[in-house]
Amino acid sequence: MQKETKNENDIVWQRDGMKPGERMLVLFKFGQEKHLASFREQGQMHMRTMRYFAEEEAENAARCDRFEGASTLFQPGGLRMTISHPAIGTHEVDPNDLAGPVIFSYNSEAEQNIFCMFSLTAPTRESLLRDEYLRFGSHFVLILNTLEFLKRVHEALLTLKLRGTAGLVEYYDESSYSGKIGPFRKPKHFAYQKEYRIVAQPGMVPFRNLMIGNISDITSPVLALSEIDTIVDFSEKTALAGGWVKAESPREKNHTR
Repeated sequence: MQKETKNENDIVWQRDGMKPGERMLVLFKFGQEKHLASFREQGQMHMRTMRYFAEEEAENAARCDRFEGASTLFQPGGLRMTISHPAIGTHEVDPNDLAGPVIFSYNSEAEQNIFCMFSLTAPTRESLLRDEYLRFGSHFVLILNTLEFLKRVHEALLTLKLRGTAGLVEYYDESSYSGKIGPFRKPKHFAYQKEYRIVAQPGMVPFRNLMIGNISDITSPVLALSEIDTIVDFSEKTALAGGWVKAESPREKNHTR
């Protein structure tokens, strides 16, 4: 369910249950120490285009996604495609001749600017640190007030007359999925990233620096990512003590009646 917006420049919160304040949403930004200092002290959000992550980050396995910037993905088995050209006439492509999925992409979508963050939507006992995260940088900043942070992003977008969309990324099986992709879907082997994205349109090439002002009042200091498990605690016990309310499962609801 999408949030009803007052005007076209409001941030549109993606999908049911993803609106901040509706349930737990904790955001982190991973990166290099100097970049995170600019993010915290100036509110500088460095937003690359989707195409950049498909083409320019080929050597970084954590960032490179060949489907970034794509609009739609079609599996060969369900695809019927005809090519027509004056030199060769009309030719129907046999799905068996295709080596993999067919991708359709539009420049307006591939050039959207995105800001990527790590998210938690429920307490966890697992380690927050993975070796793959260190490919994003050596440090992190924790957003201490998610609602206020997103409010300031919203206001900055309004000032620039930009459209904004924000939400969690969904992860799909690239060997079987056919359908829309866009900025909020990625292959399932990236699911460990637990990504939350803020997207600005129209895009600016090669990047946009969205400035939202000093956010040191709603963020942690810049901290070493290697020490994240000793610095922060998102266990269920801690979350409950902080006011988080555990959602009842259907079985639990029926049992209490």
